[in-house]
Amino acid sequence: MAETMEKPEKVTEREEAEEEEEELSFEELGLDPRLTRALLKKGIQKPTPIQRVAIPLVLEGKDVVARAKTGSGKTFAYLVPLLQKLFADSGARTKLAPSAFVLVPTRELCQQVYAEVLSLIELCRVQLKAVQLTSKMPDSELRNALAGPPDILISTPACIPKCMSVGVLQSTSISGSLEILVLDEADLLLSYGYEEDIKALTPHIPKHCQCLLMSATSSDDVEKLKKLILHNPFILTLPEVGDVKDDIIPKNVQQFWVRIMVLLF
Repeated sequence: MAETMEKPEKVTEREEAEEEEEELSFEELGLDPRLTRALLKKGIQKPTPIQRVAIPLVLEGKDVVARAKTGSGKTFAYLVPLLQKLFADSGARTKLAPSAFVLVPTRELCQQVYAEVLSLIELCRVQLKAVQLTSKMPDSELRNALAGPPDILISTPACIPKCMSVGVLQSTSISGSLEILVLDEADLLLSYGYEEDIKALTPHIPKHCQCLLMSATSSDDVEKLKKLILHNPFILTLPEVGDVKDDIIPKNVQQFWVRIMVLLF
């Protein structure tokens, strides 16, 4: 009879713990109040499942691979902590190249990410500069865009080797300044023909650089990029279940959908 009474109690305690985890706020994830207020102004009140797990890891400086379908909040899962880390580093030392590279497969996605970065910077009222580049820009425009230099560079991978070949970006400057590298929509980067461009950048990525790989699917290309660039990453997976969209996940299953493991290469 005693055993029968104990089981409901354990289930209740577990449910309470799960409910508490589900209700974590951005403040409880360790976000700067300026970013929390900025997200509220954008109508974002609570973190999504992938954000709840990814944001603290990125803030801790971990390499992260996050796989979740479009609409799950992957962009803010890396942008928000990236900006917070740059808040702390702003003005800390003189840099000759951007502190963060965000590489995406298409010009359209480049524009979308750039717009979100600008919006957050303006809402937070911080002195950070972001630029978006394309490989078709004239050398003079690339030089003007990177003068300063900016804190965040958003582009397709093809733009980086071009900037290096025309002397707009120096390999020593990248090695001395790059702190965060993001490969967004990583499952598309190689299929869009950027493998050689990424390989050209790889030797110049400093060992201390934090690398984040965001993907909607798992694929051989993602595995290849992971082995090429990341170091002992945390693997975050938000599987799809039927036709349920990630932004409308039933509360009682959220925390079971995000799985974490550390891969040691």
